[in-house]
Amino acid sequence: MDRIALSFLGGFSARLESGAVVAIPTRKAQALLAYLACSRVESHSRDYLATIFWGDLPERQTRQSLRQTLYVLRLALASQAPSVLCGDATSVWLDRSQLVVDAVDFERLVATGTRRELEQAVELYNGPFLAGIGAGDLEFEDWLRTERERLQEVAIGACRRLAEMQHAEGLNARAICTAQRVLRIDPTEESAYQMLMRLLLAEGRPVAARRQYERCAQVLERELGVEPNAETKNLLQAIL
Repeated sequence: MDRIALSFLGGFSARLESGAVVAIPTRKAQALLAYLACSRVESHSRDYLATIFWGDLPERQTRQSLRQTLYVLRLALASQAPSVLCGDATSVWLDRSQLVVDAVDFERLVATGTRRELEQAVELYNGPFLAGIGAGDLEFEDWLRTERERLQEVAIGACRRLAEMQHAEGLNARAICTAQRVLRIDPTEESAYQMLMRLLLAEGRPVAARRQYERCAQVLERELGVEPNAETKNLLQAIL
């Protein structure tokens, strides 16, 4: 079976596993598909979906808007996976066996926790969850913000664990790249600068380690208005 591969980390894309693009034409339909694919509850009542996506509209309009968006989504999927979007008079759900979802795979790999799985997980994390996608309604935006923050924290934690494993196995060059990946996710993550400073010092590169301290101090001052903490300063003294 040619499943639909949904990518939500770093943006939105939908393709068949064979490579063909599945075009989802509206942001609202994309947001609804992502919500149905990633929510921990597999089946949602139509009333709930209407409220979370169109809660600022009168009740009759919310149901009509949901019907229209489901029609758009079903039409977009019809030629590729006509049975993936399911529903009855009261509820809507996806047949998840027909889907491959990067955010779901990412969390599964992190939970497994071996070095190989963590390496695969951090490669999957290409940026914030549904970057550039919004549905406009407050309830959905609250869910989206919470998911973005949660998945970012999972990604940072996975990178930390992976870098420690790589260092323990003598793979310092990989560990340095992994620590740098944390700073691409969040340039203010001070623990990543500390990790880089230790790794570079272990590699006999004190000048590069000191540069990381300087970069850390600049970023923290510019973004947060604070100085590096005592642990980071102590690392600098060890380097000097």
